Amino acid sequence: MAYYVMLNFEDSDPTAGPGLVQGIKGKNVAGIGAIGGAAAGTTNVYVNRALARSTFLKKKQVVYYPCQEILQRDKANTLSNTDVDNIRNDCKSAKTIAFIIHGTPTDTEQGFSTTGGALCTWKELGHLALLLLPAGKNYNIALIMCYAARSQQADLDHNGQIPVNELTSSFAYKFFRSICTYRSVSMTARTGAVSNDGTLNHMVETEEQVSLNLQKKQAQQLRGLNKADMDRQKDALLRRTGMQAQAFGVVLQNFASNPNRVPVGEVEVFAKQYMIYSPFMNQFITNQFDQTKIGNKSKYGKLMYTYRGGVLEIISRYDTGTHGANYSLYRGRLLSI
Repeated sequence: MAYYVMLNFEDSDPTAGPGLVQGIKGKNVAGIGAIGGAAAGTTNVYVNRALARSTFLKKKQVVYYPCQEILQRDKANTLSNTDVDNIRNDCKSAKTIAFIIHGTPTDTEQGFSTTGGALCTWKELGHLALLLLPAGKNYNIALIMCYAARSQQADLDHNGQIPVNELTSSFAYKFFRSICTYRSVSMTARTGAVSNDGTLNHMVETEEQVSLNLQKKQAQQLRGLNKADMDRQKDALLRRTGMQAQAFGVVLQNFASNPNRVPVGEVEVFAKQYMIYSPFMNQFITNQFDQTKIGNKSKYGKLMYTYRGGVLEIISRYDTGTHGANYSLYRGRLLSI
């Protein structure tokens, strides 16, 4: 019997065909050519957890299924219950079922493949989930998706109280909402990018790291739009003031080292505006943040969703702010999308 079930939607499996989907024992997943690094890392975490929970007489088992192809078949209405009988049987006996799919911080509607293409909406994933999870059991789902619990307002600080309208805008909530009235489900999801420590733990981006990455992405977009014009303005400034390019570079370096420095005079005012168009863009943006808070952490950014007896509860499992662990972000009626 399966203890952990891994459902990998991230990677295409060239050996997948029509008919009954076959599972693979978790300890053998590392040798599968079709599995990407992210899904393999997640599966190995669960393999290690299964080993840690096993005894000589009772072994905990991990089963892995490639699911990208069955998702496409379900979207095309060519997938039947019998095609996924193995998955359904393993899910019925599992302690945890991991839905593994890629996400981005600014898209709360779609999940993505390893190649970067949009794979499905939350509604399409929910439709397949109802097929894979037979009725009559309490299920624990781990939605292993970067930024799944992040709201539509991506730059909002998610380490603390999150407004109700933002909670309901995330991919995670919309996916959970699409299945929780049909199946008895508890689910976890993360607010940042998900990785692992190579042993037993998932790692999640800190809020500062998410903000840093969002600012870099925005700066890259602005560079694409405005760099040619800003370069012309820079050249005109240097000609008008007689300043050498090397000296202007020193001004840029000063702002890169100290982004909070107050500019004085025409050259410095322009130099600070020009920073994201300069070779020092990454350094300038990174130094705006507390370096001790940049990176990934275990036991961080995890939201828990339950719906029991007509009551929805969303809990921040590891709130490191003022509220503490297991802080209830919302408890009450089921919220609409």
